[in-house]
Amino acid sequence: MRLLRNVALSRKALWRHRTRTVLALGGTAVGVAAVLAMIAIGEGAERAVVARIGALGRNLLVVSAGPQERVPGRRVARGATVQTLTVADRDAIIEQSSLIALAAPSQDRPIQLNLGDRSTTATVRGTTVDYETIRDFRTAEGRYFTAEENRAGMRVAVIGARVRDRMFPGETPVGQSLRIGRVPFEVIGVLEAKGLSITGGTDEDAQVIIPITTALRRVFNLDYLSLIYLEVADPAMMNAAESEVAAILRERHRLNRRNQPDDFRMQNQNLVLAAELETVSSFRFMITGMGAVALVVGGVGILSIMLLSVRERRSEIGLRVAVGARRQDIWTQFLVEALTLGGAGGLAGLGLGLAAAWVVATFTEWSAVVTIPSVVMAVASALAVGLVFGVYPAQRAASWDPIEALRTE
Repeated sequence: MRLLRNVALSRKALWRHRTRTVLALGGTAVGVAAVLAMIAIGEGAERAVVARIGALGRNLLVVSAGPQERVPGRRVARGATVQTLTVADRDAIIEQSSLIALAAPSQDRPIQLNLGDRSTTATVRGTTVDYETIRDFRTAEGRYFTAEENRAGMRVAVIGARVRDRMFPGETPVGQSLRIGRVPFEVIGVLEAKGLSITGGTDEDAQVIIPITTALRRVFNLDYLSLIYLEVADPAMMNAAESEVAAILRERHRLNRRNQPDDFRMQNQNLVLAAELETVSSFRFMITGMGAVALVVGGVGILSIMLLSVRERRSEIGLRVAVGARRQDIWTQFLVEALTLGGAGGLAGLGLGLAAAWVVATFTEWSAVVTIPSVVMAVASALAVGLVFGVYPAQRAASWDPIEALRTE
């Protein structure tokens, strides 16, 4: 009963000073809204990173040709790579590795495409049927080429969504002919749209995928690869698979016998994800800290207003103590007022924070994801601020000497 009576007294006191109450609520609400919005932005950034890394493929290892060694007196073109990575290396990895489920060789070049009076430049990639699964490049129209078509060196192509828009506007490309360089190809499929790559520098939709056999013999006139995409069977064995593949390639390239460094590079998707998430975590910590500062500022507002309220209500405090109220009752009353300010400010800030997150997600390129734990954390932070910044005013109110308090009337 005493607690309910204190709650009723607190509510009346706050209502009497509505302007002051609204100001205190406003500071706390802004702080809570800032915390919630910042957490939502951080959560959105983290999910975006995970989605972008996942779009590269599941359990992905990428073997790329290493840079050419610089030899004194010999000029090496910028970005030049060795030519030791071959389709036979891909076959050896599949045969000898117990941890690799799928492997897709890859070689690509920017090449001009022609169709009548239309032309555009796109990345032409030679690969195998496993590329579709490893990189999750599915067809929206038509089909992917088969292993038989690859072995036979057939001139068939699967084009990206942007290539379709540029070369076949308003038309159905499947079944039509497209010239890659000087070589005619039949379009058998169109890839689902994917947008930019994870680095943001490559348009995944501006590519044409053809069989690796056809690419090396008829289009590029090469016998080596730039990349091999590998899918590890068990995600927990990514590091072991990386070591196993490196050992296979070092043996095939006779690097151990000559005590030479690797002539290839390995990219582990898990390591890329960890590095990206570490960056996001630092960003998230920073913006959440900014929101916490705003919340503390709101708490200082509660402290100031509660101290002013205690000073103005000294006679009320003295009268209550004189008629039998315990110091604990006075302490509880003022602490309940502070918690009420914090809780009400938290609820108001919750609405503001949700609105801010919606604005960010709708009108900017950033993602903002509001989760149940973040909502609970924001409201709990508001209550914690009310509690922390309300203890001192409550303690001060409870410590007033009733005679001194009444004498000030």
